[in-house]
Amino acid sequence: MTHRQSPADHQVVAEEAKAKAKPGTWLPVLVYRSSVTAGNVARLIGDGTIVVYRPRGSFEAYAARHESGTAVWTRYVAGLDVEPMPDRLTVRVPDYGPQRGYEGVRIATVEISSRCSRCGGPRGPVRAHSFVRDGARLICDRWTNACGHVEEYSAVLAEARQLAASAGPGGRNRRKPPIAGVDGGRYKAAVDLIAEYLREVPHWRALSASNVVERAGHAEAARVIRRFVQASPTGHSTSARGAALYLNDLDTRTRMAIKDEAARTKGATK
Repeated sequence: MTHRQSPADHQVVAEEAKAKAKPGTWLPVLVYRSSVTAGNVARLIGDGTIVVYRPRGSFEAYAARHESGTAVWTRYVAGLDVEPMPDRLTVRVPDYGPQRGYEGVRIATVEISSRCSRCGGPRGPVRAHSFVRDGARLICDRWTNACGHVEEYSAVLAEARQLAASAGPGGRNRRKPPIAGVDGGRYKAAVDLIAEYLREVPHWRALSASNVVERAGHAEAARVIRRFVQASPTGHSTSARGAALYLNDLDTRTRMAIKDEAARTKGATK
């Protein structure tokens, strides 16, 4: 990927992303020296501030480390049912330790970025790979990056160690507390359904959740979620977790209002 600073390139990328062969495919936009600038550009693409990426929510974008700076990637998602891109991947990697040769290999399960360590593009789908070492059959993971960059397992292990060290206790890798619907709340069933899905798909989107909720018979909750997405600054990228917490907030407010009204009524009758 080369440095492309001309605004006219946005028009080229947007049109390429919307082409029949490209919808849902991540494409490189720019490489910036400043990570702050790259992050701002990704945000402007996502919210449609840059005209060629309108209407708002038609494109997703992110900024990621590139060997020459920070890269911005985008994809066209309007009207498409595409899987959300997770921030992290959990993979099984052969770890041969510090010794020479290939004796004593173990399989380490580690967490790494979902982006290529060289260009910031999306890492390819993870697939299981079986191999035999020291008479034992072992299973690790492999992936092929669309960008063409090949990653050595030793580099992947180093990335995982660095990521774990930077996160630390209470870091971004810390598991978020589970969600449960408010007892007696109007949206409890919908929230509990979303929570069930989030256990398997932590980075689920709110709009996908609204479709599942509606099919399960919770039409009102689905409408509320869609209005929440429309009002959210993150648009189509709004998380299902955020939507569930919003439903809980509505139920909590309703319960408090009922409690306050009951207290006022009781006070008036004395």
